[in-house]
Amino acid sequence: MDVRSHRFISHFPAAQGAVLAKAVRLVRFPHQAVIFEEGSESNCIYLVLHGRVALTKQSPGGAAQIIAYKGPDDYFGELGVLDGSTRSTSAVADGPVQLGRIAPRPFLQLLARSSWHTVLRLFSHISEDLRATNARYVTEVVRKEKLSLIGEMANGMVHDFRGPFSTIKLAAELIAKRDRQPGTQELCAMILRQVGRLGDMVEGVLDFARGETRLSLRIAPLGEVFAQLQENNIVAFEQVGVKLRVRPTALKLPLDPDRLLRVLQNLVTNAREALGKQPGGRITVAARRVKSHCVITVADNGPGVPRAIQTTLFEPFVSQGKIGGTGLGLAIAKSVVEAHHGAIDFHSTRAGTTFTLQLPLRE
Repeated sequence: MDVRSHRFISHFPAAQGAVLAKAVRLVRFPHQAVIFEEGSESNCIYLVLHGRVALTKQSPGGAAQIIAYKGPDDYFGELGVLDGSTRSTSAVADGPVQLGRIAPRPFLQLLARSSWHTVLRLFSHISEDLRATNARYVTEVVRKEKLSLIGEMANGMVHDFRGPFSTIKLAAELIAKRDRQPGTQELCAMILRQVGRLGDMVEGVLDFARGETRLSLRIAPLGEVFAQLQENNIVAFEQVGVKLRVRPTALKLPLDPDRLLRVLQNLVTNAREALGKQPGGRITVAARRVKSHCVITVADNGPGVPRAIQTTLFEPFVSQGKIGGTGLGLAIAKSVVEAHHGAIDFHSTRAGTTFTLQLPLRE
């Protein structure tokens, strides 16, 4: 967006706004770059022009907790400039961002010459923003408590499931030894894979609740992950009449095949559920090389992601229209992709939704 039309500039009369716009310096930050740290000097105001910034605060346990997001037409860092205090939060780029940077001196000089109407309008918006941030902080505290409870539950599940999982696994192995028929061997292998998936899924939820994502990275063929994804979904997709097309790929990259498979499984399952009984429903999974990255897309021709949840889709406990959904699937998927030093995003219209994963081809 144009700096001159930014909401922060619009707080001032046209002539003053034009002067302030000239003082703006454009800066760019890559995904996950630290813009400033909590406790650092408040040396500028930032205007968000493109992308999104996460404002985080250190919790008593030491982990960074997101308390607000700032998108296009938002601004942040103004409080420290106004009262001379240090930064009360850290700011981190949530994807590539372009910002406008305003130094304190031209802003404070302009504010000193402004009418009380202008000052009141600016401070009214700052107050509204503070209320919204406080509401967001309370919401995050509640979510953190929920995650803590889920972590306790997942820990108990891991303990309780070990016995049944071991019994099922042992039974499948014994059947496979006694009956060498190809059909029996295939079914036993399928049982063992699914038991492993169940255990890994519970472990994944436990890791997410702990705020960590452990990976076993190795250079692996992406085509093998795609083939397993196709095999896992043949029956389920045939039953609902949705076509799943997984395009072959020869790309190899550093990844945890099991974790990436669960990410893709979550995406295709969500797409299948969104399509419902829509005739002609189709989902396409593909990958291509773009410079130093592997770009994976999962595209469907469904009704699109509801507008009400698009801005918070990757946050925990965000779900709409799913019976029995926890709202954790995409949040976990995002944490797994980022643990691969990658990024995940989506584009959605009424004609369908495409999720895009970018993963580095080299460590």
